[in-house]
Amino acid sequence: MEVTLLILLFILLSAAFVYVSSLFVWLIFGKGVPFIPLTKKQLKAINRNIKLKSTDRVVDLGCGDGRVLRMFEKQGVKDLVGYEVNSWIYLLAKAKNKISKSKSKIYLKDFKKVNLSEYNIVFCYLSNYYINSLKEKFDKELRPGTKIISYAFWAKNWHEPKIIYTNKENKKLGKIFIYNC
Repeated sequence: MEVTLLILLFILLSAAFVYVSSLFVWLIFGKGVPFIPLTKKQLKAINRNIKLKSTDRVVDLGCGDGRVLRMFEKQGVKDLVGYEVNSWIYLLAKAKNKISKSKSKIYLKDFKKVNLSEYNIVFCYLSNYYINSLKEKFDKELRPGTKIISYAFWAKNWHEPKIIYTNKENKKLGKIFIYNC
């Protein structure tokens, strides 16, 4: 009985060590950007509330494993591009796209170095800090009529967003902010 308990404890401690170590690897090789994917519930809320046209040109800033792009592809959108700076997550996105036969394009590149003027839909699930750091870029590059869809985070002192509340029980959770340029 004691040996079994020691083995179980060893396994749990090993798993915790691997998890914590992987966080440090992501922070180092991911240039300080952690991978925090949207949950299935969050994706369903976005899909239920955001309907795009097949002719939209969509870019996902910090696209992670590409799940938002694949969701919009299922809506019929044909032109989908994502940028990811974390090389491990980029490889995961490429693998998931291959498995699901997705035609969305994902690039290993810092989205701050990409000209966004060709897109009419910009999606992001970024912290307030990152969104606020992009306001000048958005003002400079995005054409009038471009929509910025931000899940959960908003840009302070910028355009007034349309807010979609996806959580009926707690309006502080699950907000989608839509900015029109």
